[in-house]
Amino acid sequence: MVVSSWKDEAACLNDMDERWLGSTVTVSMARLCWACPVRADCLFEALRREETSDPGVWGGTTEYDRRAIRKDSNALKAIWAELEEAAA
Repeated sequence: MVVSSWKDEAACLNDMDERWLGSTVTVSMARLCWACPVRADCLFEALRREETSDPGVWGGTTEYDRRAIRKDSNALKAIWAELEEAAA
């Protein structure tokens, strides 16, 4: 039995290129992320990692976005609750 990862369900799976490693989100990237069935998992993964180990776009956010979320404990708590609810 093969257990698939949430990454196998990512909308960007077949669209990955150097754009996703940058610090900006294009309109087409944002559309793909927001419609992705595993966006919450992706963002959850990025937020639980160390700041320096998650460059690029994850869950529709940039490295800068995630740094701001981490610095604001109320925002982080709200995002965390939303992600846990979505993952349940």
